[in-house]
Amino acid sequence: MQEAFRQFAYAIVDRLPNLLGALVVLLLTALVARLVRRGMERALVRGGAERHVRVVVATLAFYATVAVGLVVALSIGGVNLGVLIGSLGLATVALGFALQDIVSNFSAGIVLLLEHPFTEGDHIAMAEVEGEVEEIQIRATRLRAPDGQLVLVPNKLLFTQVVTNGTATMRRRVEVPLEVPYGQDVARARELVLAAAAGVEGVSGDPAPRLLTQDLGQDARALRLSFWVDTRSHDPGRVRSEVLDEVEQQLGGLGGEDSPPDGTTSGEEVRA
Repeated sequence: MQEAFRQFAYAIVDRLPNLLGALVVLLLTALVARLVRRGMERALVRGGAERHVRVVVATLAFYATVAVGLVVALSIGGVNLGVLIGSLGLATVALGFALQDIVSNFSAGIVLLLEHPFTEGDHIAMAEVEGEVEEIQIRATRLRAPDGQLVLVPNKLLFTQVVTNGTATMRRRVEVPLEVPYGQDVARARELVLAAAAGVEGVSGDPAPRLLTQDLGQDARALRLSFWVDTRSHDPGRVRSEVLDEVEQQLGGLGGEDSPPDGTTSGEEVRA
């Protein structure tokens, strides 16, 4: 027993310079990794990158620097890197199968943050859920649903499914179907509808609202009113509701001269 301890002590003494060198490399690695992370964050701030992108890129740079320094330190300390890498490779394969969903969500989260298909405050919709983006995390994205509920969507789903970003552009087109019963003055109805839409706060004047005939039904002429709303300052749902109210108010007592193809007349009002 004494001989075994003696040989162990001699081995440590023989390797002491290498161990001290490895320790120095580890300390320098920790310092350099912090400097790299700070420098990366400052560079991304100057480039106008968002906070989450800065965090991801700076964190990846930090751990990459740590990994390089750790490999150098182990090499100086006398560790057989070939055996170590082989063992880590087997462990990585086993963990990959066991944690494939977590790894997929993690990888998808990094890609989403870097590609920037949506950001905090955007309103996105998928096949089963929609809401306003509150936070993009590494594993999942937090959405606030229209009814106020908090929804956590795995990033893997956001990466592989079709996602509609309703606020990716400054303006959004809103369409409203209308019906003009035969017997109404269509020209006058068009004038009043377009004036009513243009007078609502939030409706863009460029391009101006449009009113097109979609179909000639049995009892009424089908029209479609379309207009643009700046989603940065106005809620499209509220603007659409106010346009409908204004159209109903303007056309409440409209009569007309338009007749259906069979020549009959109708005294009904425009229906939205």
